[in-house]
Amino acid sequence: MQFALTVPTVRDRVVQMAAKMVIEPIFEADFQPSSYGFRPRKSATQALEAIRVAGNRGHNFVVDADIQGYFDNIQRETLMELVRERISDRRVLKLIRQWLECGVMEDGTVRETLAGTPQGGVISPLLANIYLNKLDRIWAARCGQLGIMVRYADDFVALCRTESQAREALRRIGLVMNRLGLTLHPAKTRLVDLRRGKEGFVFLGCTIRKKRSIQRAPDKYYMQRWPSPKATMKLRERVHELTSKKQSGKDVKQIVAELTPVLRGWGNYFRTGTADREFNKLDGFVVKSLRRWQYRRGGQRSTKRAPFTGDQLYGMGLHKLMGTVQYPAQATPRRSSLSRVPENGTHGLKGNIRNGLA
Repeated sequence: MQFALTVPTVRDRVVQMAAKMVIEPIFEADFQPSSYGFRPRKSATQALEAIRVAGNRGHNFVVDADIQGYFDNIQRETLMELVRERISDRRVLKLIRQWLECGVMEDGTVRETLAGTPQGGVISPLLANIYLNKLDRIWAARCGQLGIMVRYADDFVALCRTESQAREALRRIGLVMNRLGLTLHPAKTRLVDLRRGKEGFVFLGCTIRKKRSIQRAPDKYYMQRWPSPKATMKLRERVHELTSKKQSGKDVKQIVAELTPVLRGWGNYFRTGTADREFNKLDGFVVKSLRRWQYRRGGQRSTKRAPFTGDQLYGMGLHKLMGTVQYPAQATPRRSSLSRVPENGTHGLKGNIRNGLA
């Protein structure tokens, strides 16, 4: 899916950062505990853990919601009204309105937009959280008896104990979306039955599903999570890119040096789940990719050099995913991001060594 990305100038980024530092603490006082995205001392891991705990406590019916074109359909006047509930300084309000109306440059021409918020700005995630905080507040005040909501930016789920509660939760969420001028995606929004591992869902790049724990209790099902097929495919594509024929002119140590931060960043994001099996598969894929690179680099010339072994590559500094899985309490919390970023879906592929997002 493609979307218009508004990249502010350096001066605008400095001003947006200054404004964010001033107004963020004001809105933080009003944000709900169910919101985890792009907030100080909040992380994707905490959101995933909240889902795990709720599921293990019997919340087996999940409203897996998807807002259709969220950032493009935010109603600016509604957003400004929500901002004015906390901010009265006219200069700050004028700045925010100017950022909302800055437009998008396409093929050298500026196209004005009538709705939505610019994506890519420093202040964009805060404005997005302010808008959906209306949903969080209504849920906490009127819908808390239905279940537990977990929201990360525009991605959210509601976990309920019964199917009837989940259907009612979906109905009420739809009503709030209408009030905000938003729409739930009819094809992507669904009810998920987690009982005995019947169904699962994807949240923040993780496949979440109940599975039996042979070691703990073979007759019981527990919440587990591991990298989704899409997240795994992105890593495989990145590894393929770094070990392609175009890289034949490089030394193996240089290839390893380029692969390691990618593997470490991706692994740090997913290491707090039950990802051992996927990590083991990907370690094998990386070693095989480097062996193919070695063969292509030799061309048609016969060579006496034996293929690289995993131990040799790890000795050169290649990051090994297997063995890095940790319980969430041991993982380093992720620093909140500065922007909504398209990186939201990269899950560490840019080589960030901290535990966090995509």
